[in-house]
Amino acid sequence: MVLVLGDQVLVQPYLMRLTTDAPVINVAGRQRMLSQRLVKAALVVNHEGGERREAAIEEMKQVLGVWSASHDWLLVEDARTRWIGRNSVAVREGLAGLAPSFLAMRDAAQHLIEAEVVEPEERPRSLETQPSLSVLLDHEADYLRKMDRIVGLYEREARGRIETFRWVGWGLAVLSLAALAAIGRLIFRPTLGLVRRQVVELGQARDELDARVRERTGELQAAQERHRVLLEQYSHVGRTQAVGEMASALAHELNQPLGAIANYAEGCLILLDTPEPALGDIREALQKLRSTTMRAARIIEQVRRFVSRQEPSHERFEANQVVKDVMAILEAEAHRRGIPIQLELASGLPLLWGDPVQIQQVLVNLVKNALESLAQTQTQHPTLVITTRLVDRDRVEVSVSDNGEGIPPDQLARIFDAYFSTRAGGMGMGLAICRTIVEAHQGRFQVESEPGIRTGFRFQLPAAHI
Repeated sequence: MVLVLGDQVLVQPYLMRLTTDAPVINVAGRQRMLSQRLVKAALVVNHEGGERREAAIEEMKQVLGVWSASHDWLLVEDARTRWIGRNSVAVREGLAGLAPSFLAMRDAAQHLIEAEVVEPEERPRSLETQPSLSVLLDHEADYLRKMDRIVGLYEREARGRIETFRWVGWGLAVLSLAALAAIGRLIFRPTLGLVRRQVVELGQARDELDARVRERTGELQAAQERHRVLLEQYSHVGRTQAVGEMASALAHELNQPLGAIANYAEGCLILLDTPEPALGDIREALQKLRSTTMRAARIIEQVRRFVSRQEPSHERFEANQVVKDVMAILEAEAHRRGIPIQLELASGLPLLWGDPVQIQQVLVNLVKNALESLAQTQTQHPTLVITTRLVDRDRVEVSVSDNGEGIPPDQLARIFDAYFSTRAGGMGMGLAICRTIVEAHQGRFQVESEPGIRTGFRFQLPAAHI
């Protein structure tokens, strides 16, 4: 009971007063800065013109309002502020001595502001700005000197209260120690055994919690690994599905080189059956046969590598080469739909680090979406552009843009959500997986769309550190 009464009578009043010391000192210190700003703005008004003059007038209005309100706040004393913000006799005398300079500067600043409202040719002599500026300059030094004294008084009084409060704290601490010593013999010993038992129980609970945390951490790591495996499996399914959807176009694309190979071979056989075979023609036909065979082999190899399921690799690769590999896979599909693909590939790009097959999958998904959008829109002049460029010294951006139907603004924020699709029958996983792959490569994915004008998907990947 004694400690409670001591706290209410001795501690709380000092705490309440100390909580207001810093705001009062800050306000008093700010008054000096505000007076200097006021004089500086008045000088600009007197010597400058145009926009700087108008800005200085506005600043004078704002500063004058804050300066006057703060001065009035420092003077306030009534029954409600019997403890909070109460001024000592020395502070009241300092504020009284400050009043003439403050009033003179305030009236001069107000007079200068009012003078600027009147047009110069209509301004009476009583509203000239030069006398007001002279008043401000004449009283500024006296105001600053007296305000410094007031701030010093506030600070000294605050330090005195802190010192007094420190001694009160020591007294209460000694009293508390005496009270604890008195009750310790009656309470401490019986409770010591209970405390020890609780400490043991807390230690056991901590050990059990640590074990559960380790167990949970292991489960989370296993879940992350399962998520990675499932993502790779779904990515493989997506690549297989993409090639399945392009099967007819790929078959048509392969039929052309295979037919050319058969024609070249048959032509060589016919020439060899003649009495005097034209070896030059045969050599030329065999060279065309070889280049056509290699072209067909490249198409098959690109599709095989894209479809084959394998563990994610980490290697250096070129962004432009990934784009070209994707073109080898999707060129037939674009040709079948009658949509030209324009490449704008920057030169001298740094190498990237990661799995090129996964980045191929991202690009294949974006290009297929663009082809489908253009086919559904039936744009008269379809445009599909694949661009690579250097964003800064260590980031490469790949973008796919088209002028198809686009994405409605209300759906743009959800375009990367799993199971959300803008097309009927779509699974809504393609773009979600694309963003996951790009973020796994420490990259960023962005999309902008103006329906019917331009829709662009772009992702940035960091360069490989050599």
